[in-house]
Amino acid sequence: MKAELALGTIPVLADKVDNPLKGVTPKLDVFGVKFTNAISLILGGAWALALVVAVFFMIKNGASWAAARQRGMSDDMEDGATGLKRSALAFALIAALGVIVGAILNVIGML
Repeated sequence: MKAELALGTIPVLADKVDNPLKGVTPKLDVFGVKFTNAISLILGGAWALALVVAVFFMIKNGASWAAARQRGMSDDMEDGATGLKRSALAFALIAALGVIVGAILNVIGML
């Protein structure tokens, strides 16, 4: 009986409380053009660095896999192939990060 009363009062309270953040959206424009440009440069540089690191590990794991394959070492071949698959997946996700973030922001209504 108490649960019914508690659940019954929630819609009534929600109708009476105003949203204090109604119409507020996060924007970097508040801090000025120089700050926005600096943030864009930093984020772009970090994104490019992440792509370079992913490519490095793809090359490293691919070379490890190829070397193990030439030597006939099945355990090392499996490790190299797994590392290559993971680094290729990481590269694909990093490269698609802009699309993923844009889709999320579009779904939640910030774009």
